[in-house]
Order: sequence, then structure tokens, then C-alpha cells
Amino acid sequence: MESDGKLYPLEIKKTTMPDKRLVRTFSVIDKSPLQLGTGAVLCMADTLGAFDRDHLIVPIWLI
Repeated sequence: MESDGKLYPLEIKKTTMPDKRLVRTFSVIDKSPLQLGTGAVLCMADTLGAFDRDHLIVPIWLI
């Protein structure tokens, strides 16, 4: 997603416990002239969580 000159990478997975290695693919955006924003993995998790301060775990039911 793009907003305010930033790219916010998203990954969608069916799992309830996504692996942190999924966010490695977000580094492809480093080649873009736009700044990288907070990334998120949309998944079947029960609650909102985070891998770290820049990568969220977002339950699909929240959207």
C-alpha cells in the first residue's frame, strides 16, 4: 500500500502463527525511491501482534 510518500508492505497468509522470515521479502522495497513504512502480515491470528516495531501481525478479521 502507498500513502503519504511511503510504501507499507503487506503479506497475506492463511496461517495462525506466521513466521518472521516472511517479512524478509519486504526488503525488496528498499530499492524504491519511496520510504518504507510499517509492514504487516495479514493472517488468521486471534489477536493483533508484532514481530518487532516495524512489522505487525494483523488478524484478517480486523480489516
